[in-house]
Amino acid sequence: MQSTKGQEGTSTKHYEGVLLPQVKFVKCPIRASLGVLGKKWTILIIRDIGFCKIERFNRLLESISGLTPRVLSMRLKELEKEGLIECLKENKTPMMVLWRLTEKGKDTLPILLMLTAFSSKWYADFIFEDKKPRNLNEIFSDQKAKDIIMQYLKD
Repeated sequence: MQSTKGQEGTSTKHYEGVLLPQVKFVKCPIRASLGVLGKKWTILIIRDIGFCKIERFNRLLESISGLTPRVLSMRLKELEKEGLIECLKENKTPMMVLWRLTEKGKDTLPILLMLTAFSSKWYADFIFEDKKPRNLNEIFSDQKAKDIIMQYLKD
């Protein structure tokens, strides 16, 4: 075992089989992603826009129990500022505002599917009525979920 400086200056020990990056990080990439994605409600908003194709403000409020209009408005602005979603305004009377994932936002979908897989295996007693663990093949019968993950892994 040898001791070296790890991510963000913390001391780490090297063990056989440790997954080490080939480039040095100035900041932890997981921490950077969670700076945006880790805020309360954010992942659920992305889930509903990306998977459920819910594009309207009031529909998002209805779909996520406990989310307030003020917090939804803040999260949508943050997600737009970070480039994860875009606001599309349709010139109808009254004007209609729609939210869609950008390419960057679509790159979060495989992460959400992997969280689904993890929870379906390890928290089955909480999320399924029959408490039986499942894998993604059992949850999603069509090829779409697998294609989302495979497309991300190719990049």
